Amino acid sequence: MTMNRTAIRSASSFFLVTFSTAFLFTLGARLTGWFTRAPEVEQAQLSMLGVAIMIAVVCLAVGAGIRRLSAGELQSALLGASAVLLSTPLAIAVLTGDWQISTAAVSGMGVLTLALGWLVALTRKVPALHEDHIDG
Repeated sequence: MTMNRTAIRSASSFFLVTFSTAFLFTLGARLTGWFTRAPEVEQAQLSMLGVAIMIAVVCLAVGAGIRRLSAGELQSALLGASAVLLSTPLAIAVLTGDWQISTAAVSGMGVLTLALGWLVALTRKVPALHEDHIDG
């Protein structure tokens, strides 16, 4: 029972950190207007936007608080967020044939989280295993 609880806590923490990271990066890229024209947000939508940001920050805090992620889990969360940030805008661009600067911006944030995931991977110590073990 304890092992199941630990696995659920770990999975929940991993998901919340990965989801909130990808969501906040994507939202931030659109709202800054640095890479594309910032969307015009109506007053009613502005309230919803604020609530969405607060929920994402709470998800990040809860994910971090449920269980402290190990270096390997943090690496996986960053790499998972980078996969979402890289794949979503590229898939939309391929499907619509509309390549915009926002595609590059969000993908660039995916590259940033990918680099952070690799940095964690390079700095963490992994116990030596058998020579024939394939690291996956």
